[in-house]
Amino acid sequence: MEIHKPKLWHGWREFLKEYGIIVLGVLTALAAEQLAENVRWTQKLAETRAQLRIELSGDAGSGLGWLASGPCIDNQLEALNESVWAARRTGVFSPPPRAYGPSLFEFKSDAWLNARSLQVSDHFSPEETSDFSAAYFFASELKDDLLQLRQVAAALAPLARPLDHVTPAEADAFVSRIGQARELQSRMHLAAMLMIKDAERLGAPPRMQAVQRDTAEMRAERGGCVSDPSKIQEVLRRPNLDLDATFQALNLAKPPIQD
Repeated sequence: MEIHKPKLWHGWREFLKEYGIIVLGVLTALAAEQLAENVRWTQKLAETRAQLRIELSGDAGSGLGWLASGPCIDNQLEALNESVWAARRTGVFSPPPRAYGPSLFEFKSDAWLNARSLQVSDHFSPEETSDFSAAYFFASELKDDLLQLRQVAAALAPLARPLDHVTPAEADAFVSRIGQARELQSRMHLAAMLMIKDAERLGAPPRMQAVQRDTAEMRAERGGCVSDPSKIQEVLRRPNLDLDATFQALNLAKPPIQD
């Protein structure tokens, strides 16, 4: 067996040459690894942004559908309130022609929760993170408020039929429930407006073809009180339109005044 002895360096020049080759190789490997990592993160961020925009677009469509049905449920709630006050005076409750019942819409935030839990959103700019956080805050608010509203609507279900011997205390309890529903509806109106604006600013506008199809089905069920989604979108895009004017333009009940 032939054994090769280590080759000795002949002077500092040869040592520095060998050292430089080693350092250059290490730096090249590190640079290549960093480049590959940057490419992976660029792709991951692009995929995440696409997923967020798809999800937000669906949420914005649900928000637009909610606003389209808003005048209907606002009017139903007002008619119900008037009937309960009449029952408080007479003891006899006569239900409005149409029973109160808010439509069911879906608001999701799975893509945003995944982006946060996997720390992908940490690689967004502070401005982009803030914009997505705001949009998804309103989506979560809408989801929670709609759940509460449907619970209140369930408590108002007895008012779908005539009632005799209604006491003032019973009427007052129903009036309180109606007040809760009115506040929840107004909060949802406002949250939907703000979410749609944020979603459009993030490049995730509602898919109008799907919204128009769903709205046509609501109109067939609820009648002409259902608003045109295109007109709602046009109102929300008007610059310098204050909150009261926006609610008025969309035929929605204004939020209750807070003391």
